[in-house]
Amino acid sequence: MERSITQATPGDGAPAGAANDRTAEAQTGAAHAADQELRIAPFVWGILLLALCMTVYVASNLNRQNQYIHFVWQAQSWLDGETSIPTNVEGSGTSSAPGNSWYQDIQPILDSNGQETGRGTIPFPPLPALVLLPFVAFWHLATNEQLLAAIFAALDVGIAFWMLGYLPIRREIRGLTAVFLGLGTVLWYAAAIGTTWFWAHIVAVGCLLLAIGLALSADSEVAEPRPLSEGVAAAREPSRPGGWRTATAIVVFGALGELLFLLAWAGTPAAAIAGVGVLLAIVAAALAVVVSGQRGVLVPLAVVVAIAAGLPATLLLGAHSASALLVLDVVALSLVVGLVVLARARPEPVDRALIALWDALSRPESRQVAAGLFFGLACTARLTIVFGFPFLLLIGGGGSWLRRGLLAGTGAAVPLVALLVYTYAGTGHLFNPAYDYLYQQELSYWFLNYHPEWSIEDIRYVPQNLMIFLFNLPAIAPSQAPPMMAPICAAGQARGFFDANCPIVMPDPVGMSVLLTSPAYLLAPLAFIPARVRKLDRATAGAAIAVLAIAFVNLMHFSQGWVQFGYRFSNDFAPFALILVALGASRLGRLWPVVLLVAASIAINLWGTVWGVVNGW
Repeated sequence: MERSITQATPGDGAPAGAANDRTAEAQTGAAHAADQELRIAPFVWGILLLALCMTVYVASNLNRQNQYIHFVWQAQSWLDGETSIPTNVEGSGTSSAPGNSWYQDIQPILDSNGQETGRGTIPFPPLPALVLLPFVAFWHLATNEQLLAAIFAALDVGIAFWMLGYLPIRREIRGLTAVFLGLGTVLWYAAAIGTTWFWAHIVAVGCLLLAIGLALSADSEVAEPRPLSEGVAAAREPSRPGGWRTATAIVVFGALGELLFLLAWAGTPAAAIAGVGVLLAIVAAALAVVVSGQRGVLVPLAVVVAIAAGLPATLLLGAHSASALLVLDVVALSLVVGLVVLARARPEPVDRALIALWDALSRPESRQVAAGLFFGLACTARLTIVFGFPFLLLIGGGGSWLRRGLLAGTGAAVPLVALLVYTYAGTGHLFNPAYDYLYQQELSYWFLNYHPEWSIEDIRYVPQNLMIFLFNLPAIAPSQAPPMMAPICAAGQARGFFDANCPIVMPDPVGMSVLLTSPAYLLAPLAFIPARVRKLDRATAGAAIAVLAIAFVNLMHFSQGWVQFGYRFSNDFAPFALILVALGASRLGRLWPVVLLVAASIAINLWGTVWGVVNGW
């Protein structure tokens, strides 16, 4: 998005009369055409970039297979009226009936005698399965999750290109940064592989990019460096929006949240927990209205919730009752026909309603609520993203950090409360116990240096995981294959570039340095160049805090996401890091180092993706 467009102006001494009028008209027309070209061109470039990435992603792995498709099984189970998935199902040998008898990352459900029931719980948050639900409703277990991963990852790149348009950067930097995300980070590998863990990353990245873009669009001066003293003063003296009404809503919300946890601790039926969850959502909506002083602030919330909840509800209802689905179709068709008839008979009221709707959607406060909503949705795909919330305190509509945080928090509360209710309904706990079960199962993996006496999230894991994150290298001319160090390369055997039995160089499947696999991340620290004169912009500060917070929590996790190329957990903070890369590249003042670093990132990720696909990772 260009901040200014220079318009042509007539020169001194222009001829008077009709000739002058014609000249002015021609100049005005040329300026308008140039303006139209400048406004349309970014959209066209975004579409071309999306198409390029989609082509590359699909071509990277033509022989896609339905393996590790936990979310497809989960979506199918919902359609079958279950929250758990079947286990130990033997496949028929065809892609239309895959089995899952060899699945990992499933906690089996036991009966009263401690015997397996043939069903299990997956530990992952549900949004990735929810996104697959329309496709599974049509293709069932034959749904090609891997192909959808390529398509949705390309959409992520398109969203990133749109989001970057709200930063004061050159178009070349905008395009290079978006290309870096699509082809220079492990998003490419995730799109090519597309199995359970990578599909979750792709869904989360898309939602998070939408959240960031909406927040940036509501805050025009977010990337303008300001004296540090101004930021400190603003933090010390925040406005108090809504007065006692805001305080009352926050207290009620906190009390209901406490009640939710107490009821869950007491083993209350899921219906009661769901009722409290609905009350929490209502109070959150009321808080948004009180803080903003605008009822229209709820419009984006209502629209997104209607889509995110209405479509799945319709599919699930239709899977169990054809007559109910028919009734819904008739009602929806009647509404559409009624609106068309009304628009023809009385266009003025319809036009006024549409204008009012657009006005409500375009207000900064509404965008901040929508940003919080998409942020919350991203958290229901990858939980650790929640630690990036400080970004929305510093960036977005609202005017002060307190108003921005409250507006975004009300939006994020809706999907996060829904996650708690869903988890309780499926497991009897507010937090999925399958995570701890898997930790206990994987402690036997001695070659990954796990510690039974440590917890699943433990600060003592940070040093060893930091080595993977920043310093882990590929194996060069290895005689043993990491991580289990099995012997490879028989005596006299020739080495091959992509030969798993005797490679010249191979990635470490435990993970590799994010700076090695995506060297363009080295541009990120340059975003802090204004700090040399004691100035800093809120975009840089907010993005840096979010990156560090998410990365630190991920480093505390016992597992760092093997088998993989690179460091897949970096996808969790990549949308925030993209802001730092774009601003750093812009403030560097030279384009050629940016081109070289992005090109190097693309080359390295091409090697890693080909390695993973050829060798069946």
